[in-house]
Amino acid sequence: MKNLRITLAVIFLSIIFLLSLKTYRDFVISSDLKNEEKNKLKKSAEILNECFDLKNKSKRTINESLKLIEYCLEEFGSEK
Repeated sequence: MKNLRITLAVIFLSIIFLLSLKTYRDFVISSDLKNEEKNKLKKSAEILNECFDLKNKSKRTINESLKLIEYCLEEFGSEK
């Protein structure tokens, strides 16, 4: 009877340990994906800010701005 209790306790603790490892792994993967997404967004924002030349926006006409937007969309369109 005592051996049965010890065996059940070991099995129970093993299951809990495996579940906690899976949860930890999922958490690490999730945080890595979030960091990767943030870096991708930062890179895209830098590229678009450079392309749109926001510092000189008041020096352009509306038509020039539209051409610049079209160029940026063609050149740096959304990454898939």
